[in-house]
Amino acid sequence: MVLEFLRPAGGVFAEAMIGMQLLRRRPPTVKIPPDILSEIRAGILVCTSPRSGSNHLAGLMASAGLGNPLEWFGGRRLLELPGYPREPSAQLLRALTEGRSSSGVYAIKLFASQFAQVAKKVNLPASLPNPRYVRLTRSDLLGQAISWARARQTRRFRSTEVSHAPPRYNSGAIAESLEKILMENLAWDAWFAKNGLPFLALTYEQIQQDPVGSLKTIAQLAGVEPVWGTNLESGLEVQRDAINDEWRKRFLSEYTDPSSFRHGKNYIRGFLKN
Repeated sequence: MVLEFLRPAGGVFAEAMIGMQLLRRRPPTVKIPPDILSEIRAGILVCTSPRSGSNHLAGLMASAGLGNPLEWFGGRRLLELPGYPREPSAQLLRALTEGRSSSGVYAIKLFASQFAQVAKKVNLPASLPNPRYVRLTRSDLLGQAISWARARQTRRFRSTEVSHAPPRYNSGAIAESLEKILMENLAWDAWFAKNGLPFLALTYEQIQQDPVGSLKTIAQLAGVEPVWGTNLESGLEVQRDAINDEWRKRFLSEYTDPSSFRHGKNYIRGFLKN
């Protein structure tokens, strides 16, 4: 059975594959009120994974009038806003209104794990008016995993936040974060391939190198002109520092083994342990 094949991968991938309609009936489509529809020109879904630079991109997009791509479906909204709705249909309406710029472009940041949960109750792509897709990844996957492991430990996910605990090296947490990121990416790649959907591929590194060019490309995707202010910035600073570099060196010294998929006591799930 396909389900049994997916189960060994565990966690995000198995859940996302089921939630992304490979094995489920399509959930209902949300009917958008006419007064909301009349204000919308296009939508941008930033399909990504944790610590991919999505917060930085969100800030840049907001400053250029390209929507407000926050985690409208669960995630930080539930933590930051008391009374935030838990039903995906209500969250969708918040995304189309509060996530919309004056240009008429709404934007949503979405992890594969969040999509998997939403897909249980709402046919999101069919409910969204005129959606466009941006596939945001990070070329340095190990750096992404180190960043996520550190953020989960300190609970500091943005440079504007304070740390709640000192960072302590944990190779197992980095390996786990790397595996979850790989599964998130695989879930998105499979979903786009399965549905034959076009998307704009961007990396965190590209955005860092050419933020103006990246935003122009996103604006073209949405069919609008970006709104340039006096300062193009996200309001965030790079959190990467010497600690990340030290963790990378320690992790590679412990886990590097080009001879197999296994690493230490762990192994990439889905491959049999010898």
